[in-house]
Amino acid sequence: MQKKSKYVLVAIILLSAFLAVYLAYTVFMQPVKTEIQSREILGTFNLPQAMISSNISVDQAIQNRRSVRTFSTTALTLQDVSQLLWASQGITDSERNYRAAPSAGHVFPMEIYLVTGNNSVKELEAGIYHYNPFNNTLEKIVDGDQRYNLSQAAHQQKWVEAAPISLVITGNYQKMREKYPDERISTRFVDIEAGHIGENIYLEAVAHGMGTVAIGSFYDDQMINLLKLPSNETPIYIYPVGYPTS
Repeated sequence: MQKKSKYVLVAIILLSAFLAVYLAYTVFMQPVKTEIQSREILGTFNLPQAMISSNISVDQAIQNRRSVRTFSTTALTLQDVSQLLWASQGITDSERNYRAAPSAGHVFPMEIYLVTGNNSVKELEAGIYHYNPFNNTLEKIVDGDQRYNLSQAAHQQKWVEAAPISLVITGNYQKMREKYPDERISTRFVDIEAGHIGENIYLEAVAHGMGTVAIGSFYDDQMINLLKLPSNETPIYIYPVGYPTS
C-alpha cells in the first residue's frame, strides 16, 4: 500500500511538472499577437471614378516633377482627390486585386489617409479620412480642419498647414512579416512600397496641374494620435498637395 502511494505521489509530481512547463510555454514562448484596433468611422463619402487619361504623357510628368512647397488657396475638386488616391492605392484589376503601386508578395500592407481643411476640397467637409480602395470611398475618422495639428506633428513645417490637403501613407509591418518572417526583408519591402506610392502621387499631381513634396520628418506619437491609427499601423510619409503658386 505504501509502495502504491509512492507511485501515485510520483505520478502527481510528474503531472504537475508537465503542466507547469506547458503553462510556461503557453504564456512566455508563444508568439505575441499584435493587437489591432478598428477605426471608428464617422461617415462615408463616395468618390468619382478616376479618369485613366490626362493631357500630358508619363515622360512629361517625369520631366516636370519637382518638390513644391508653396501652394495657392485654390480648392481642389473631388475628382482631383480621387485621382491622387487612385494613383496611390487604387484597384487597377478587381479580379486579381492589383493596385496602382506594386507590393511584395501581393501583401498590400499600406493605408492612405486624407487630411483636408475648410474649403480645401469642393463638396467635402474638413477632416481626416481613410481611403477605402475596394469601394472607392472616403471614411471620415476625425472632424474639422486638422492641418495646423498635422504641421505641428511634422516639426512645424509650414507648407503642411498651407496646402489644401495632405496624403499620409502608413504601413503595417506586421502584415508583411507574416508573409516574410525575416524582419530586415519585411521592413525593407514596406519602406520601398511607400516609395512606389509616393512617386505615383508626385506624377499624378503633375499630370493634373498640382504639386507636392515628400515629408518623412515628424513625431510618430503625435501622428498616431492625430490620425487615430490602429495599433498595427506606422506613419511613413506625408504628402501635402495643392496647386502651385507659380
